[in-house]
Amino acid sequence: GPILAGLAFGWLPALIWILVGSILIGGVHDTGALLASIRHKAGSITQVVREHMSRPAYLMFLIFVWIALVYVIIAFADVTASTFGFFEKFSVIVDGKPDIIPVNGGAVAIGATAYLLLSVVLGLLLRYTKLKWWIGLIGAVVLLSLTIWKAPDLALWLSNHGLSFLNPSGNTTDQTGALIKRWDQVLLVYCFIASITPMWLLLQPRGVIGAAFLYATLLFGIVGAIVGGFTNAQSLQITWPMFSGFFANPVTAPGMAGVWLFPFLFITIACGACSGFHSIVASGTTSKQVRTEKDVKPIGYGAMLLEAMVAVFALSCVMVMVPDTTGKPDAIYARGIGNFMHMVGIDMKFAIAFGLLAFSSFVFDTLDVCTRLGRYVLQEITGLQGKVGGAVATILTLAMPSLYLAYMPPKSFMTFWVLFGTSNQLLAALTLIGVSVWLWRTGRPVWFALLPAIFMLITTSTALVMNFLAFFDKQQIRHDGMNIVNMTIAVLLLGLSIFVAFEAFRVYIQSRRAPVAVAAR
Repeated sequence: GPILAGLAFGWLPALIWILVGSILIGGVHDTGALLASIRHKAGSITQVVREHMSRPAYLMFLIFVWIALVYVIIAFADVTASTFGFFEKFSVIVDGKPDIIPVNGGAVAIGATAYLLLSVVLGLLLRYTKLKWWIGLIGAVVLLSLTIWKAPDLALWLSNHGLSFLNPSGNTTDQTGALIKRWDQVLLVYCFIASITPMWLLLQPRGVIGAAFLYATLLFGIVGAIVGGFTNAQSLQITWPMFSGFFANPVTAPGMAGVWLFPFLFITIACGACSGFHSIVASGTTSKQVRTEKDVKPIGYGAMLLEAMVAVFALSCVMVMVPDTTGKPDAIYARGIGNFMHMVGIDMKFAIAFGLLAFSSFVFDTLDVCTRLGRYVLQEITGLQGKVGGAVATILTLAMPSLYLAYMPPKSFMTFWVLFGTSNQLLAALTLIGVSVWLWRTGRPVWFALLPAIFMLITTSTALVMNFLAFFDKQQIRHDGMNIVNMTIAVLLLGLSIFVAFEAFRVYIQSRRAPVAVAAR
């Protein structure tokens, strides 16, 4: 998100939204959802809506959450598959001299596979032995680092022995597209398996390893940027335009040509400033693991600020680019990570491979979590129970992404990213509305949650209307049925959000006329 926005509008608007959004909106959203869940027996934010609004609002909210999760799966599966079908020759400066470093997605796929396998091994060791978690973590990180180092050579060796999909460097554009679609389906199969796997076996140990990767990336970035600033020969300086206009730059962001800064800046940068997905994780999941309410601020608000830091770091990978250039987000991120890590003496080839794996792991970690959450929501809507019910709900959740990814036209990624960002940010608006109703009905100040809710509701509703108008092209509809689907989803999301907002307003009016006694939980 920050990379796309930086390419489109310049780095200053993106930086302002990340900082202002995370402090005044995202942090309030995450902390509010977490605290509301704790005060409602660790129930999800949908349960909060059910208790304080109405059953129809609760059902509409559930449907909205499920659709939003489906779009997260679509967008993130395609991003991850693109890194596995990736090939690019990076033009870099190594020790003051120009160099070319070829990197292919097979190496990233091998690193990602090792990441998952080591997570399972760590989970088994922690479950059935007395191994201390930090010893297991160190061992996993060391083994994973060695795998990343050897992954390019291993991908080439496997390619020479029949596994050509692990070395896509010789593919044409059409072959690369077909390869990415195959990886899309492989990832969805993985999502099904992972979402019904016990959390202790994969998600929890993977979270520990992934956190280590995240902190290492941030540490390398901060140290590299500071050290680079004092190194005359190789210093990295801000070269990207600060502001390129109120319309997306068609040269640097061709996929966003003609897009307005408002409202699309605020939905392109989602997770780094405000994310409705956070409310689904915070409520009903994180809330069950919080030791005391004193930990709510550092967990809810602090984690949002840390994610803003990740977003600023991703944006910095654009800020050091040569003006009037462009590229895919994964390549830009990998090159940026490589530059920062090389500043502290790390081999550039390893650094770029590390950056690509960090990029893909951050993204595909979200995939199976979304699938699991989508299963929970669908089971809540339909009443499906047991292991069979869970498997059926998982298949139904993955059915729409599977069809989308199999039949969506080439170069349509931005369409789905915009719809993902819109649904995600609109979910944040509805969550803030739910938190506002809870605060109001329990006699607490409400303005700090309600004002961000109104801003996000206006922004995302405007984006949905503009998306609908863009899809409503008779020529496109005649030749591309996917536009009809996208147009329908845009209308459905807008309708659901208006209904939930109306229900919140109705509760407010009723409370004003005849105050309802609600325990101040």
